[in-house]
Amino acid sequence: MATPKPSTGTKAARSGRTLGASKPRSLTSVPATAKKPSGKKGVNPLSSLGAMANKTSDAASVVAGKGKIVGGVLAVLAVLVVVAVVVINSGLFTATDIQIQGSEHVTKHDAIQLIDLPEGTSLFNVDPDQITEDLKQNPWVSGVDVQRQFPHTLIITPMERKVIAIAYISSDDLAWAIGDDDTWIAPLSTSVEVDDQGNVITTGQGSNTLTGIDAALALAKHYGAVLLTDVSADVAPVSGQAVSSKAVKAGLDYVRGFSSEFLGQVKDISTPSVEAISANLNNGIEVSLGDSNDIVKKERVVTKLLSQVEGVTYINVRSPGNYTFRNAPTS
Repeated sequence: MATPKPSTGTKAARSGRTLGASKPRSLTSVPATAKKPSGKKGVNPLSSLGAMANKTSDAASVVAGKGKIVGGVLAVLAVLVVVAVVVINSGLFTATDIQIQGSEHVTKHDAIQLIDLPEGTSLFNVDPDQITEDLKQNPWVSGVDVQRQFPHTLIITPMERKVIAIAYISSDDLAWAIGDDDTWIAPLSTSVEVDDQGNVITTGQGSNTLTGIDAALALAKHYGAVLLTDVSADVAPVSGQAVSSKAVKAGLDYVRGFSSEFLGQVKDISTPSVEAISANLNNGIEVSLGDSNDIVKKERVVTKLLSQVEGVTYINVRSPGNYTFRNAPTS
């Protein structure tokens, strides 16, 4: 049997692509877009180190210059300190002329006895605080004025406490001065000489002699103070110590709380207890005050009442919102 020959006609169509017609695939990846070369030039590390070295050298020079200036200033200051110490401890400004002033209750002799100035004291190393402490041993002294007058003069002047009240303790017949800092200062003599107007005479040439509460009243007038009366017998003042009696302190509250115009009308303030405080006016009117609350209001009520009502002999303002008063009987 004859072997069939291959056909020379049209080839039968095959599905898919012909291997011969396909192009070989490239296995090389597409390269990324190339970066543009930088416009900056490369930095020479040796040049950078050189610049840094130059800057460091310059800074060191500046610091060295400033150090020389500071050192020079410190040297000058050291010299000045040494000179100052030498001058202060030399005899150039030694206090050889010490003037101690006296006051009404602190004599020059008393002040000299109290002040202890170290030998060789100069106007530079004098201690005003120590002088004040020395002089405050006298209860009348509240402070000290120390003045330096170069080259050798030192002036010491004691300043006395201001007396705001005189407390008369009848059980002991004593009149105690009270300072504006609520301190018992000292007892005063209850036998004083006065002139024809009742003014205290300290020269011993008065025309009249007052004793007891009358003397205490004259002393209060002399000091521009207020007389506190009916002070309890158990009140025991001590010079230089603070007032502790509640009744006396309440009386002092009224002294501070009243206006100067109203105080000018007050003869004395009675202080037997806090609740029973009263004021006796120069015109003879008694004002019952009570404790030291609402002082301004109480004064206002009394002042208004006295200006509007005639013949008033007694006013009660313990409760200023509900005050009462009495008139003198009319014929």
